[in-house]
Amino acid sequence: MSAITIEISSDDSDDSDDSLLIAKYFNLQQPKENPVEEELQDSEDSISSSVSGTTKSTQSQESGKKKACRKKTCSKKNDVRKKVTAAEKQALKKKLALEKKAAKDANKIYKPGECMKYMTIEMHPVLFESWYCADIAREASASGVKVKASPAICDPALVLWTRSVPPTLTTNQGMVELTASRVQCEHGLYVCRLEDVAELVAARSLTDTLRRAGQLAGCTLSLVLYGSKDYFKTSGRKTTNSRNKLIKEVDLEKAITDLLVSADCDTVLVNTPNELSLTILHFTKAVAELPHKKAKRDVDEQAEFYMRGDNKKCVSVDKDGNGLSRLWQQMLAVLPMASLESSRALCAQYPSPLAMFEALENPGGAKDVAGVGVTRTALPGAKSRRIGPEFARKLELLFTATDGGTLID
Repeated sequence: MSAITIEISSDDSDDSDDSLLIAKYFNLQQPKENPVEEELQDSEDSISSSVSGTTKSTQSQESGKKKACRKKTCSKKNDVRKKVTAAEKQALKKKLALEKKAAKDANKIYKPGECMKYMTIEMHPVLFESWYCADIAREASASGVKVKASPAICDPALVLWTRSVPPTLTTNQGMVELTASRVQCEHGLYVCRLEDVAELVAARSLTDTLRRAGQLAGCTLSLVLYGSKDYFKTSGRKTTNSRNKLIKEVDLEKAITDLLVSADCDTVLVNTPNELSLTILHFTKAVAELPHKKAKRDVDEQAEFYMRGDNKKCVSVDKDGNGLSRLWQQMLAVLPMASLESSRALCAQYPSPLAMFEALENPGGAKDVAGVGVTRTALPGAKSRRIGPEFARKLELLFTATDGGTLID
């Protein structure tokens, strides 16, 4: 850089020129701006602004992607929840269907008419092959009952019943196990010929024998004696067999009475194989229907009166509702001052108790009921009468009274 010399004169005329020269000097001493640096600065500013804009756009795109991912995730979760909910509903529906089917099958086991299919008659092989028990298998198969020879029965004269039931899961000392598929019934039979128990009757030990047999079998027993008629039959002449009889009819009657009083065991006398088979079949039906009848009796005992005995003028109504109109007519016909014609007229005007109740709740409803015409005969031109205000007042009191102790006079 070349040196610049400035001469300062002392003349006053040259003061203005000297000031100009000094100003130029100081201007030269200041650093000059570099155009390249300015361009670089401008480019940096533009790059920074573009980078900031790009960053903002990238951030907005990323936020949009995140929002889209969140939406997709939420939609996936909702779909999964819907699928889980649908699966749970389907599982619950299947569970309810299975429970309903199980309850229906359980009802079939005890329902009259179908319970015989689940019963099995178990007899000792000695009794099963006896000649007087030959008709039991035929009669039982005709009724749908199974007959089985069981050597495990403790006494050859015993007849027991078992019922087929669906097995269920139970816990026993922390172990899960299935219940038995067959359940022994609480009643049994002791079938024998009178000739075989004549010695017991004579020795007065029949009651003890039946009591021990009941304890071994674990159920209540009924005695079935076969051939009492043939045993006491007389031919009109004295023979060796008639003299060798150990007991008489009065002895048998005393033994049966003692058996009933002491051991609570009833006795049935049969004389033919067919009669014996029908007796066993009747006992089978009674044992099969016993749980159903017991449950029905328990329900009846909860009421203050015997509802099944009060069946006078009843109207049957099926599950589809057929018979409801007739029942409504019967309800009106049993009221005092009512007749068959008046109940028909009221049923035609008010087809249900709710319709009559709503009509009587309205102002002047009793007058409308009192004005209902009653035709005495079905002939055309027959004279008609009205229900009347007295009967309408009683109906209004019956349907709208809030006090249960109100008397309808």
